[in-house]
Amino acid sequence: MASKELARSPVFASVLEDIKLSTEARVQISYERAQAIAALYAPTREDVLSLSANFWAIFKDPICAVDGAAFTHLTIQYSLCSGIIAAMGQGPYIQPILRQILDFEVVGQFCLTEVDHGLDAAHLETTVTLLPDNTFLLNTPHEGAAKFMPPTTPAGIPLTIVREQDHGVKPFLVHIHDGKSMVRGVVSKLLPHRSGVNPVNHAFTSFNNVRLPRGALLGTIEKPADSHAAYIATYLASPSECQRRMVHGSSRSLIPIISFQTQRIPILTALAQVFVLRAMRDATMINFSKPDLDPRVRHAIATLFKVTSRCGAQGTFPMNQISVHQADLRGIAVAEGDLLVISIRLASELLLGRYALLPTVYPDNLLARHEAGLISQLRAQLAGLGNHRSAEYNAVLLPEALPLVQAIGQRIAYDAARTAGIDTCLLDMYVATCVRQDESWYVESLGMTRRELRAMETRAVDALFPQLDKFLTLMDVEAYVTAPIVSADRWSAFVDGLPVSGDGEPDLDLRAGAPGSPS
Repeated sequence: MASKELARSPVFASVLEDIKLSTEARVQISYERAQAIAALYAPTREDVLSLSANFWAIFKDPICAVDGAAFTHLTIQYSLCSGIIAAMGQGPYIQPILRQILDFEVVGQFCLTEVDHGLDAAHLETTVTLLPDNTFLLNTPHEGAAKFMPPTTPAGIPLTIVREQDHGVKPFLVHIHDGKSMVRGVVSKLLPHRSGVNPVNHAFTSFNNVRLPRGALLGTIEKPADSHAAYIATYLASPSECQRRMVHGSSRSLIPIISFQTQRIPILTALAQVFVLRAMRDATMINFSKPDLDPRVRHAIATLFKVTSRCGAQGTFPMNQISVHQADLRGIAVAEGDLLVISIRLASELLLGRYALLPTVYPDNLLARHEAGLISQLRAQLAGLGNHRSAEYNAVLLPEALPLVQAIGQRIAYDAARTAGIDTCLLDMYVATCVRQDESWYVESLGMTRRELRAMETRAVDALFPQLDKFLTLMDVEAYVTAPIVSADRWSAFVDGLPVSGDGEPDLDLRAGAPGSPS
């Protein structure tokens, strides 16, 4: 991968030293890492508009996992900010700024969510008023309408989405600060940093009579007719660490901790998910990028990938990367929309038949049968309830929405992986893992026993474990791993570099005849 050399550069190789830095310094170095990654790929306006291979390559690169804050900045810069400007911005006022944002000379932001409204973007309260001289006046009417989360403390030029009175939600380009001082009328209140993650300078942002030129409006001023349309964690816990960790077996001899099934299962589960979800990611990118795709289906595809690809991780200290990755991923997931909320919408629309997703190409697979069974059972339950907005409908649907969407996503992931030729032992491990998440359905609906389900998992583990080293090598992420736990040498070097208190001299000199020695 092109970024392997970058991973060894000073700005990335120093990642273990981050915990020694001040919060302000950590925020700054994350921006520098984001700029370095951006320079490696140099995305263009065409890349952003067409969702080209170069665009997707930025977010597929394992180097993004080294610093979750840098990945957050890249996502905002190119997926949100540049995307809106490239699609809607025209004219001499916009294009030079777009070039600066694409080159990461300035920082772009995407300010949509308001404190009081969360995901309810249709009811934003920030206003923009058209003045007689054809300029605009931007205002935040009260604290609850402040923009929430985008890091708008001095760092560059952000993009702000605001509400144009009586004309629906309109995007505007707004200068927030020059890197040191805020623009007059713009207030950014720095939020406390989330614990356990690479810090991002999240903030509340509000506006008080901020004058905008006519060219700041992206798109037309007309009111729309339809307002509603307008992998490294696995490597960290790999045999390099698990073979190094020894415990006493039943015969009191030392054996590798990886000998135990309780250690193998979570590692192999994560390994299978890496390869299956890579295939799902590639298929999702292709389908999501189709220009003639129904926007509702595009939203469904994104929702399914998000819900399906969420994963857990174990770890305690930030230098070992795992816990930090988990916290970063949780933050990203929340920022993109609560899983339950987006699942309720998708599940409801699918059950009501408003649109359909591509059917499975492997209908006899357990995951396909699970998906079909849940849909059939829920439709039967909801059929006699009438209005889909009723309390009775919600009482049935809401608790089942997220499990249903997860089941659909798991089936789609399996289809993508099998079509891509992923090794059978990885597929079997993935299926066994998914089945464990809803064992009661397989027992009730397919007549399988708990013993059969456990035996299926055991067979998958036994088939995959002998090939673990091969698949870890195929992951090709070693260059991006900085965690000391992956080898004895790294761990020793890390321990040797820790701050030391005390000189290590013995409290008691045990040499015979020495002063203070026992008689």
